[in-house]
Amino acid sequence: MTGLRWFAAFGVFFFHAHPYFVEVERAGQLAVIGYEGVPFFFVLSGFVMTWVARPSDSAPHYYWRRFARIWPLLAATTVITVALMKWWWHARVSVEDIVWTLTFAQAWSTDHFMTMNIVTWTLSAEAFFYLAFPLVLRLLLRRSSAAVVLLAALCVAATAATRVAAALLDQPERLERLLVSSPLSLSPMFVLGVCTGLLVRRGWRPPFGTGTAAALTAGTILLCWLWMREPDLLYPFQGTPGFFDAVLMPAFALLIACAALADARGTRSLLRSRTLVKLGEWSFAYYLCHVLVLKCFRHLGYGPGPGLVRDTAEMVLAALAALVAAALLHELVEKPAERRLRRLLPSRAT
Repeated sequence: MTGLRWFAAFGVFFFHAHPYFVEVERAGQLAVIGYEGVPFFFVLSGFVMTWVARPSDSAPHYYWRRFARIWPLLAATTVITVALMKWWWHARVSVEDIVWTLTFAQAWSTDHFMTMNIVTWTLSAEAFFYLAFPLVLRLLLRRSSAAVVLLAALCVAATAATRVAAALLDQPERLERLLVSSPLSLSPMFVLGVCTGLLVRRGWRPPFGTGTAAALTAGTILLCWLWMREPDLLYPFQGTPGFFDAVLMPAFALLIACAALADARGTRSLLRSRTLVKLGEWSFAYYLCHVLVLKCFRHLGYGPGPGLVRDTAEMVLAALAALVAAALLHELVEKPAERRLRRLLPSRAT
């Protein structure tokens, strides 16, 4: 599962780097689908939280571990963003934006939703999922497996419904963002992960392995790409990144379940290679810093322009620069900060 995280994080980089493909429309459309790395992370979070949950755990310990896991790196990249905005990009720095970001609140506001380091809005949604998880798990543990399967199907349907409503209702962008991207509207993705994790823990097994699940996911992405190529195919529901969420959610859930079972069996796999596991460990830092690196490249005078070879070379260089920055952030900030914060916890009580 750690190896899978890297592909999701790089997909989001691909999404933000899609202007580099201005001369190759098909590649640019495929890059736009890289946004689906975000829903993947939401489904993965729900699954992992359920997969590792233990009856002996307590809510305070759980909340502190989640805080120790994500807040230090959020704080560090926010400081870096403020420094870049103030002393290099000469952009306005808002104290309100900083507060909304550091308190995981920005996804609840249309005014502060995508400010400063634009990817941090997803952490606001993640924090809400983490907060709700103990209650969600407690409620689902009391339900039959059939009820959990039904809820999983309803999660996919609910996500599809918000996307259909956004396409049919002529609403201002601010209201559409709340309908499609608020923590509440994104919660079905997390709950789908919880349902899948609970079913696997109860003994359900997918009818195929990780390779088939990966091929199924790749095939679904290909269908989404073809949908983008033919926008009138299902008019008025044009293929857009957000609209693909509901289409890909089931494939993501199956892929994650297969990967978790392969981990449990110790199955030999490329995803378990040392390189991909290390990249997966760096994925959170990569996710948080890659947009900053792309912006730095633009301020240095690089960025999308005429010339496919030049654009491709610059994009690869930006991807590598972001990888180096992510490695440093993980090793110097994320890992030691999480370790020190966890030490503050008292001994776990049963």
